[in-house]
Amino acid sequence: MKLIDNFNRIHEYVRISLIDKCNLNCIYCNPSNTLAKLESNKSILTYEELYRLVKILVRDLEVKKVRFTGGEPLIRKDVMKFFQMISSLKNQYGFEIGITTNGTHLLDKLDGLKKYGVERLNISLDTLKKTKFIAITGKDLFNETLSAIQKAIDLGFDSVKVNAVIIKNINDDELIKFIEYFKSYPITLRFIEYMPFTGNQWDDSKFLSWSEMKYRIEEKYSLTEIESDGKISKDFFVNESKLKIGFISSISDHFCDSCNRLRITASGQIKNCLFSNPSEVSLKSLLADKSIADDQIVRFIQSTLQSKWFKHPSADELATLNQNNMMSIGG
Repeated sequence: MKLIDNFNRIHEYVRISLIDKCNLNCIYCNPSNTLAKLESNKSILTYEELYRLVKILVRDLEVKKVRFTGGEPLIRKDVMKFFQMISSLKNQYGFEIGITTNGTHLLDKLDGLKKYGVERLNISLDTLKKTKFIAITGKDLFNETLSAIQKAIDLGFDSVKVNAVIIKNINDDELIKFIEYFKSYPITLRFIEYMPFTGNQWDDSKFLSWSEMKYRIEEKYSLTEIESDGKISKDFFVNESKLKIGFISSISDHFCDSCNRLRITASGQIKNCLFSNPSEVSLKSLLADKSIADDQIVRFIQSTLQSKWFKHPSADELATLNQNNMMSIGG
């Protein structure tokens, strides 16, 4: 039984937030002056509830890929025990497991994550300058992040992607430097358009479109487009290198018509779109009640998906939303 919305989009990819807190205060996501309404630890899904949820998704709803996000997922207590639990489901149902992380707590967990079947790592790195890293994130953890990226590459994960949110007059001068640094590595470097979220003071003056990023890069490097089918990223090979680059154009050229992802917050609410309000009813109350059959939870997820938009509102409209905090969504 597949997860299909009212526009016949098949959803085979689910992103689940493990925690709604982060150890960084990135200016585009969790600026320190933002009073985000975060859930208490008591209200987030337990590992047992998460296990049940993942089992339902991959067994009953034909989900092929699950990505665990945050906040910062790797700061959650005993998180490696959770990935050990999930590895048993992977062995049984064969789905892909990914993690999106800021990399600051990744280094000492990489061997365990690989052992437990995590194949795909998305690691945030918005600058190659230590002083700017501190300015963007509010923390002096640049070396830890870079070391984790290097080790992830050395360990041979199936996919290592380095994600950089590009903000004009902040880090847009590093596009070429990023490629120069990573061009000898078989990874994907993804440049993400700056998106409006609660508290990040988004405006046009900070925005750089994917096409402008590509134009700047092509002044020095030759790119070959990689054909894709419904992917969210516009991907290219950097010729005469091992590097792929991708552009995520959520604002200037949305990809809503091919969206195949569903998001579930740390407290168990379903978000049909990165920018939509979460479901009023949380999955937590259903998952915690063992008297509720799995097929009832299946029907609830299917029903909630039917309210998904065909496309998200314009950037100006998004900037006015009040319940759209990036840290609690998980990206």
